[in-house]
Amino acid sequence: MTPLEAVLVTLAVLLVSAPAPRLPLRTALPERALRAAPPLTMPDVADTLDLLALALRGGAGIVQAIDAVADRVGPPAADQLRRVSAALRWGVEDSRAWSAVPAAWQPAARALHMAATAGAAPADLLHMAAGDLRRAEAARLEVAASRLGARVVLPLGLAFLPAFALTTVAPVVLALTHQVLGA
Repeated sequence: MTPLEAVLVTLAVLLVSAPAPRLPLRTALPERALRAAPPLTMPDVADTLDLLALALRGGAGIVQAIDAVADRVGPPAADQLRRVSAALRWGVEDSRAWSAVPAAWQPAARALHMAATAGAAPADLLHMAAGDLRRAEAARLEVAASRLGARVVLPLGLAFLPAFALTTVAPVVLALTHQVLGA
C-alpha cells in the first residue's frame, strides 16, 4: 500500500467513525417536511360533517364525536377539530369554540347551534349542511369552468387561425396563382 492510499484509508476510517453532528430539528428535516398541511377544501369539510353525523347517530356525544372524527381525518381538519373539542371540554361556549377555527367550519357551528337551540337532532342538520356544502362547491366549480371556457377562446383562436390559414388557404392560393401565372 502506498503512503497516499494509507492516508486516504485513515481519513475514511476517521470520517466514518466520527459522531454525526447534532443539527437542530428544523435544519435536519427537509424543507418539504416543514411545509404546512394542505389547505382545507369544501369537500373535506363536507365529508367530515358526514362523519360527525354518523358518529352522532351512533350514540356519541358531540365532543366524543368530534374526537372520533379527528382521529380519522387528515391533518388540517384533525388539528382544527381537536382545537374545537378541547375548547368544548374546557367549557367554552359553542360559538366561541367554533370561531377558533377557519370559516369553512361555520356550517358545522350553525348546525350544532341550531340543534342545541331548537332541540333537533344534530346528525340530520350536519348531514344537510354537508349536502349544502357539496352543492355550493359544485356550483362554484361550474362557474369557474364556464369562466375558463370564455378565457380560453381568444388564445385558441389566435393560435388556430394562423395554422388554419397556413395549412388550408395558403396552398389553395399558391396553386391558383401557379395555374394563373403559369398559363
